[in-house]
Amino acid sequence: MIIDTHAHLGDVLFGKNITFRQNVVSRDHHDLLKRLEENDNIPYPDFLAYPEDILLETILNEEQARNEVATLQNMQASLDKNGVDQIWVLPILPRVGFEEVLAASKLDPRIVPFTGIDFGLGPAAVDKVMADAEKGAAGLKVHPILQGRPMDDELVLSTLEAWESVGKPVVFHTYSYEYYHPEQVHMSRPEYGSNTKFVELAARFPKLTMVAAHSGGPFDFQQILDGKDLPNLYVDISFQPAEVIKMFIDGFGPKRVLLGSDWPWGCQETPIRLLSQITEGDASLAGMLFSENALRILD
Repeated sequence: MIIDTHAHLGDVLFGKNITFRQNVVSRDHHDLLKRLEENDNIPYPDFLAYPEDILLETILNEEQARNEVATLQNMQASLDKNGVDQIWVLPILPRVGFEEVLAASKLDPRIVPFTGIDFGLGPAAVDKVMADAEKGAAGLKVHPILQGRPMDDELVLSTLEAWESVGKPVVFHTYSYEYYHPEQVHMSRPEYGSNTKFVELAARFPKLTMVAAHSGGPFDFQQILDGKDLPNLYVDISFQPAEVIKMFIDGFGPKRVLLGSDWPWGCQETPIRLLSQITEGDASLAGMLFSENALRILD
C-alpha cells in the first residue's frame, strides 16, 4: 500500500477555479525541476551552472505552471500511474478550502481531505475547523507563508489548542521560500516559514501530531532534525534526496517518517523511487514508510 501524505488540489497561488476542470495540460516551460527529480533531487551540473537570478526565475515559472494543472483529473492520472492508494489533500486558504477538497473526496475515495484555518473569519475560524472535523476533515493544514500569518499567531495557537481534542495530525509548511515573482511578492511572507518556530510549536503542543512538510527544506533540514527527541514531531520527505531521508530515518526513527510528494509541485515518482531503493529487502521498513505510519496517525 502507498499513501502520499502531501498533495494539493486547485490553484493555491491565485485562486483560479480549476479543480474540477477537464483536460488541463501544462503550458510549455523549461524542465529544470523535472530533470532535478529524475536525478533523485540532487542538483546536476547544468542546474548549478545557471546564474542565480535566472535559476530562481526559471524555477518560479515551472512551479507556477505546475500549480495551474492541479486538477482532480490530473491527480487521478498520477495516482493511477504510480499505484498510490491514498492521498492527503491539503487546502490552503483563502484560495482553496475544505469544501473543495471534501467534494473531490466524494468523487474519488483515495482522497483524504484536510481542512485549514480561514483567517478571514477571525476567532470564528476555530469553530469552522472544528465543524470541518465533524464533517470528515482528517487533519489540519497551516501554510504560514501563503496564508501570511506566523506560526505563533494568536489564531493559530487558539486553533491548535482546540484541535487537540480532535486528535488528528497537523501539517505545517516548513522552511522559508518565495512562491512569487518580484511584482507579486506582496502575496506571501517567506519569513514565516521558520523551521525553529515549528520545532518550538511542536514542543508547545505535545498532544498534537505535528508534521513538518518537506522535512525543513533542502538547506535547513538540520533545524528539524534538532527536534528528533519530540515524539509528536513527524516529517514528510517531499523534495529530499536519499541521503537526507536516511538521516531522518536514523534520527527520528522509521516510525516518524512519511512518504510525501507535494503533488503537483513535486512528482510522485521520485519519492516513491527513493523509498523503494532505501527499503529494498526490508519489508518491515517499507511498510512503515509507505503506509503504516500514515495510517497510524490518522487512526
